Amino acid sequence: MSGRLFLRSIALALACTLLSACATTQLPPISSTGAAFEPARDELRLWTDARKEEKKLREAAELYPDPLLEDYLDSIVAELNPEGMADNPFITYRVSIIKDPSLNAFAYPHGALYVHTGLLARMENEDQLATVLGHEMTHVEGRHMVRQQRAARNRQTGLMIAAVAGTVVAAKLEHDAWRNNNWGRAVTVDVLSDVIIGLGLQLAFVASVNGYGRDLEREADAGGMEKMQAAGYDTREAEKVYQTLANETVQASKFEAYFFGSHPQLTERVASAREWAVAHPHPAGRDDPADQDEFARRLRPVIRDDAMLNIGLGRLEIADKELKRALALLPNDPMTVLYIGRLKMVQASKEKDAERRADLRAAAEDAFHEVVRLDPDNPEPHRELGMLAYRSKDFPIACSEFDLYLRLAPKDEESKVIGDYLRELQNGGRCR
Repeated sequence: MSGRLFLRSIALALACTLLSACATTQLPPISSTGAAFEPARDELRLWTDARKEEKKLREAAELYPDPLLEDYLDSIVAELNPEGMADNPFITYRVSIIKDPSLNAFAYPHGALYVHTGLLARMENEDQLATVLGHEMTHVEGRHMVRQQRAARNRQTGLMIAAVAGTVVAAKLEHDAWRNNNWGRAVTVDVLSDVIIGLGLQLAFVASVNGYGRDLEREADAGGMEKMQAAGYDTREAEKVYQTLANETVQASKFEAYFFGSHPQLTERVASAREWAVAHPHPAGRDDPADQDEFARRLRPVIRDDAMLNIGLGRLEIADKELKRALALLPNDPMTVLYIGRLKMVQASKEKDAERRADLRAAAEDAFHEVVRLDPDNPEPHRELGMLAYRSKDFPIACSEFDLYLRLAPKDEESKVIGDYLRELQNGGRCR
């Protein structure tokens, strides 16, 4: 399908969605009626569409496979969930994680919550996780998707369609710029955008990229804070979440849209969160349900793995911070040390100063040797050490490391290439 035809089809689909919306926007939250809650007809249709769209998303996006982390996030949702919402017979929350380094989270209207590894990796404690999850839960509980669709019909729908379609066009242009390596137009694009734009996922586009508009986003902020306080979480941490994200907005693209894009300005949200926490102080003597030890156990792998994603994107400063944090949480983790070695190698490849470049390569070599000590059965450091030695023309060491790698991982996807390198050295008599 051509780009122009693709954009027309997306605009038409969005138009159909907006035109079919009802006019009434005064909808009570689901929690207000609890077990007696009954969804409206257009709401049921929206949920059906959302489930179909989510199925496409899950088939195309790369999910982060960590069941214990999902259980942990689900437990925070359970703490935050008000009784009336928990009692409704239609919606049950479920948290999934998308392997994507961008700062994003979004919710489908039927209760499916998605958080990117990039956003999880920036959180410092469970209270901050509760800030993110409480915000997204309020979008669901407050029925924001159907309310937005109905509000669109009350306004000048033609203008609304044009505006949303224009956003799709802008997103498509940035997406194409990224695919064509035009970094001047698209500095950083998250991996999920390829799925959302490529498949034309309308509801994910609204929830993840375009946002619900300033009023509903403010409502989600306030609702999230209320959930945090009711559960006993420290609402002062919400301000820190917004400030952390505000510090990174300079590098953020259109697709890094959680609290960005059409959401209220982050500076405003920092101030609002601070004012809310002051006006609603934590009750004296009330225990915070946050389990910070469990937070550290569950989030350390995400922080480490997100660093590798950022290395791949060339965001080396972010990766460096994440790896230092991961190593502090678990000092002897061989995979973290391995990733540190890889980071040093990438840094060395970009370094112009010869002395500094040599220092970085030496640091990488030290890291790979440390991985061998920590995990003798891990083949990856031997591959890396072999490549370092080959490039330094230390061919006997390269032969030895390549041989060790092949013995430990004979069926690895890179074993054929490394085997070719080893045979080349052996045939040339350079392994002595």
